[in-house]
Amino acid sequence: MKYQGVLFDLDGVLLKSMEQHLEAWQHAFSRYKATVKEKDFYHLEGRGVKSVVEMLTDKYGIDKGQRQIIMDEKIKYYNSIFKAEFYDGLYSLLDTLLRRGIKLGVVTGGQRIRVTAIINEFFDGYFSAIVTSDDVENTKPFPEPYLKGAKLLGLKTNQCMVIENAPMGIKAAKNAGITVIAITTTLEKENLIEADYIYRNFGEVEEHFLKYVFPL
Repeated sequence: MKYQGVLFDLDGVLLKSMEQHLEAWQHAFSRYKATVKEKDFYHLEGRGVKSVVEMLTDKYGIDKGQRQIIMDEKIKYYNSIFKAEFYDGLYSLLDTLLRRGIKLGVVTGGQRIRVTAIINEFFDGYFSAIVTSDDVENTKPFPEPYLKGAKLLGLKTNQCMVIENAPMGIKAAKNAGITVIAITTTLEKENLIEADYIYRNFGEVEEHFLKYVFPL
């Protein structure tokens, strides 16, 4: 069997959380009279929080000295509004993959303390590898996170597939030499064209796996 592992992004894939992240960034920037637009933020998804605040402060002409304040406010607000929500069909897909002996991992631009808490509470027993922004020098779109994810699974990159929802993550996986399935949870198909496959929901993703990748 060619493919033996699947690496998942967290926000916008395992967790329906991008809307909450956007609200938190909008709140953090509001004191500077800057409005973070959905399109601007969703295209940055996959980068670590430090990288996001750097790019947004540059975009909106805000002094670099305010970055830590903005970042801290964003994290504080996000934690105050966080509510775990999941996409239809996600757990069915995860269970299907595990039943076929596929190794699963998470590769995210999120911070380890938040990611670990979420995985432990909602995905206990599913993932054998976790890579966060705290575990790499260069976050997405650099290939380092996905290279490390494959290594932690004990697999070569050509033995893995990735499920992503954003251009930065797709580019990171492709640069690592990994086949990518994109899902249109936050962005339209035209924004995800670098992926090898694009689907609307996890039902279609599971169908793809069962038909083409891990048939009985």
